Formats: sequence, structure tokens, C-alpha cells
Amino acid sequence: MTRTGDANRTPHVRDMVRAHRGRFVVSYVFQVVGGVAPLFQVLLLRAVVDGLIEGRTGTAQAFGQIAGMAGLGLLGVWMTWAARVTATAAAGRVIADLRSAMFRRLTTMPIHFYTTVRPGAVVSRLTNDVNGAEEMYTSVIPVVVSSVTTIATSLVIVAFIDPRLVLLLVVIPVAIAYVRKAEARINELIAKSFDVVKELSSTAETFVSRDGAVLARQNGQTAREQATFQERSAALADLSTGISRAAATSGASYGTAFVLITSGALATGVWLVTEQGITVGSVILIVLYLQQLQAPVQALLNTRYPRMRSSIALDRVEAVLGAEPARDRAAEAPAPGTVDTPPADAAGADDGRAAPAPALRTRDLRFRYPPVSAYSIDGLSHAGDALSIPWLPLVGLSGDDGMRDVGGGRDGAGDALDGIDLTVGRGEVVAVVGASGAGKSTLATVIAGLVDADSGIVEVDGRPLAALDEQQRAGLIAYIPQDPYVLHASVRENLRYAKPDATDDELLAVCEQVALGDLVRGLDDGLDAVIGEKGHRLSGGERQRLAIARAALRRPALVVLDEPTAHLDTATEHRVRTAMSTLFDGAGVVMIAHRLSTVRDADRIVVLEHGRITQEGPHDELAAVADGGYRRLLDAGAMGRE
Repeated sequence: MTRTGDANRTPHVRDMVRAHRGRFVVSYVFQVVGGVAPLFQVLLLRAVVDGLIEGRTGTAQAFGQIAGMAGLGLLGVWMTWAARVTATAAAGRVIADLRSAMFRRLTTMPIHFYTTVRPGAVVSRLTNDVNGAEEMYTSVIPVVVSSVTTIATSLVIVAFIDPRLVLLLVVIPVAIAYVRKAEARINELIAKSFDVVKELSSTAETFVSRDGAVLARQNGQTAREQATFQERSAALADLSTGISRAAATSGASYGTAFVLITSGALATGVWLVTEQGITVGSVILIVLYLQQLQAPVQALLNTRYPRMRSSIALDRVEAVLGAEPARDRAAEAPAPGTVDTPPADAAGADDGRAAPAPALRTRDLRFRYPPVSAYSIDGLSHAGDALSIPWLPLVGLSGDDGMRDVGGGRDGAGDALDGIDLTVGRGEVVAVVGASGAGKSTLATVIAGLVDADSGIVEVDGRPLAALDEQQRAGLIAYIPQDPYVLHASVRENLRYAKPDATDDELLAVCEQVALGDLVRGLDDGLDAVIGEKGHRLSGGERQRLAIARAALRRPALVVLDEPTAHLDTATEHRVRTAMSTLFDGAGVVMIAHRLSTVRDADRIVVLEHGRITQEGPHDELAAVADGGYRRLLDAGAMGRE
């Protein structure tokens, strides 16, 4: 986290604020006028008082001066209103821009970033932190502008009347010094309260959940966790009491200082009237100015905590905006229709001059997982470590400077993929097998375009993957993980997420092909039925079939599946596998396989060991090699049941 005192700590935020600087300048002008107007009221009051005492002012003139005071008061009120409305509108625009920019950045981070994100942290960063930053522009800066202007103007007027009166203000720094001491104690207590709140939240998140409750009950620890929570809750209450006491002491000290200042002003004023011939109106003016000075000084002191909170929030927003996103291929990709290598079914296949390009071709493909520090975000990622995502290998456990050897690599170098050469023809089904950590899921994410290779070539349908942007990749590749994500939406919306213009007939037809027809017909609202957050109304197998149907609607050139039938029973698995041969007819299919029933029917099996291909061939041929990697997997039971 960057220091809040660094003027350049938030360059991205500053650029967004600068885009709306005109609105802010107008609001600050309103704020200055609103703060200064009441000061001139006091000058008119002095004129009224002195004029009446000395008999220089008639009734009509006095009423005119009073009307002027009323006008200045109204001017101050409505200028302050205009300042607040203008500042809020400008801040609202800035916050909307910040939130949108953060969302854009978070959705374009490297895919490994999502293994580090704490549950709920992203939502908090997009809401609480951004809203916390808003206070800087709606409260802190306007108050500083208004208060500084009011204080400076008051001091000038008081010094103009009698410079000796300025000496009374020496009490203010003394009072503020004591207040700052009290604030230091408050800061200490607040820091402790943050720690306790964090522990309370952690306990609540852990044990007010199904898995946490089961863990506690299985080990007889429910009563202990309840006692721990109660103890921490009591500690938080004590800290809150201490903070309130320290804040009250700070306020009382500040109030005492201004009582002394006001009393000193009155005593000095009496002496000036009796000994120096100063007018009574001037004494009243001095006292009122000193009392008016209390409010802006207090307001400035009160901005300390909002300023601290907003600075921290701005730093957290900047941490997201300043993070390194995934490579933007949109600017690098060739314009549509200008890719050198044509699609497989393009001109050239008919006249025999060129054979159709394979669905997938890789040459000397290499990839090594970067350290977590390369893609994590301070305060948003989970203690610098990666979290488990089913289809993405767990990496970076050794912290910022190292990483786990996920692929073996040459000489223990740690390459997850080490020189992969693989070709998958159109209509061919290739199963990829290997022990845990062999690089299967890594290969899937690279050829699916979710992760860019460090070196080597990946071509899909004859097109270099590195030259394609997100939209072009999505048009060529369908990726179906073992535990697919389902939107909290209707069946229709989930399917149309892949093809927005799909007709209901298309949706129903593809559902029939993947054995979802009975389910859709059985739902009260059919295709309009909402299937719940993460598809909780569906079984694991139904979610997989929905994902397969969604992918099939896109008619991809390459289909990458991570054990697509893992949650299916034998009968449904056979039906879905048969349907897939029709749904993905003409596409190359790469399956990450863990079940012998899936592997046996593949056209070719690829065996991965330590990030390298060690065997290729059909099931019977590989199974016959006694000392081969595939045979070892079978003997060890790693390929599961038939």
C-alpha cells in the first residue's frame, strides 16, 4: 500500500477527477462565497450597533443594514447548498467512472488472479471502498476549502481592527496539541477494534456455514467457538467505550480552549473600550468572529478521520486501477478477415490446393506459472497465496519469490508445459491423461485461450491464438470445465449467453440432445425457469449438460473439455457422449480425462508426464506397452472405473 502522504499515490484516480475539474471548481467557488458571506454580516452588525449608540444611524438606515445582513445570510445558506449539490454531482460522476474502471480492470486480470481473490473482497472493493473515496470530494475537500477561507478572512479582519487581538488565538494551538494527543489514543483503539472485527468476521464466516458447522460439530467445538465469539464481542464493546471516552475528552478539551478564548476576548474588549476608545460594535464583532472561528477550526479537525478513511479507500481503489491487466489483444489483433491463415472451410479446400487446417496445432508450447506477486492485488488477494479453483492448478504457494514445481520441467525448472507439440484434426477426439500435476489442466487453459503461453505456437483452425482478441477466441473455442459456472438466471438466459440470437427451437433441440429435455419440460416455467445462484436447482450432472449445450450453440472449431461427464451416471454419460459427437461434429475435441470409459472411445490418447507428452495413440495400443505411462495409470487405478 502506498503512503497517503505521497502526492502521486493515485495517478489513475487523479486523472478521473481531472476530467470533472470544472464542476469541482464551481463547487469550491460556491463554498468560498458561502463561507465568507456570514463574516460580512458581522461587519454590518457592528455598523448598526455603533450607529445606534452614537446616534448616527436612523431607523430607515438601520433597517437597510439589517436587510443587508439578512441578504448575506441567505447568500451564505444558498451558496453552501449550491456547493454541496455541485460537489455531490461531480463526485457522483467520478465515483461512477472509478467503479466502472475498476470493474473493467478486475474482469481483464490474468486468469490466475482469480485464484487469489478473497470471498466477498471484490464486492467490498467495488462498493465500500469506492463509496468511502466519495467522502473525500463531498465532505473533506469542501470543508477544508470553506474552513480555511473563513479562518483566513476572520484573522485578517480581527488583525485589521486591532493586531493585539490575534494574540488571543495562541490558545488554539495549545488546545489542538492536547486534542491530537487524545486522537493518538483513539487511533490506537480503532486499530485494535479493526483487528477484533476482523477476527469476529472470520469466526462468523467460518462457522456460520455448512462446512464450518459440520467441522465444529464433528469435533465437539461448537461451544468453544461460541465462547470465543462472545469473548471477542465483549472486547469490541470495551474498545468502543474507550473510543467514545477518548473522543468525548478531545471534544471537551477543544470546547474548553474556546471558552477561554472567548472570555479573554471579552476582557480584552472591555479594556479596549474603557482605555483605548474602541467602539462597542468592534468588541461585539471580535467576540462573534472568535466564536465563528470555532466552527471552521472544529470542522477542520473533524475532517481528519474522514480524510484518513478516504485516503485509505483511494489507495485501495488505485491498487486495482494500477494492477497489470491481461495482455490487451484487441489492439494487436488483425482486423476481421485479414488473418493470414484462412479457416479450414474457406476457399482452397474445394480446388485441392490446400488441405483444411487442423482444429488445433501447437509447436514447442511452453508455460511456467508466474509468482503470485505478478498478478495479485494488495489487500484484495488472499495473503499473497493462490486459492484452489477446480480447473486451475494451485500455484505460488511459496510466496512472492518462488513457486511450486507444478510441471516438473527440465532440471526441476518448474515448467508446467515443456515443449508440447500436438495436432488435433477436425472431427478428431483426443483425450489427455496423466497423473496429478502432469500439466493437463494447464494445457487445457492455454489451448482454450484463457492463459497465454510463454513461448511456442498455438493455432486454432489455422489462426494464431496470440493474434486473436477475446471475441475472436470465443468464436473459435468452447471451454467446458469440470464444474461449470451457471448464472443466477433462467435456462434461456444461460443458454443464450453463448448465442444471444438463438431461437427457442434451437434451445429446446440442444437440450434434448444433452438429455436436458425432460428437466426443462418438468420445470414450472420451462426455459424461463430461474435455476438459482450457481445453479443450485440443478445437480452437478445437469450443470455439466447445460454447459455442453451452451457450448454447442456456438458451433466452435475447437472444444476443450475438462472431464465433461464426471458427474453423470453411466446411462446418461453414454447418451451425452453420443450427443456430443453430433453437437461438435466437425470440431476438434480435446478432453482432460480421468475415467477409462471416457478415454476408451477417444480417437487418440495423449499421455502427459511432467509437462511433456510421453505417449500418443489409441487405448489398446498404449495399454499394451508394459512400461509406458498409460499402463502405469491403468495399473494404479488412476483412470477410475469403466
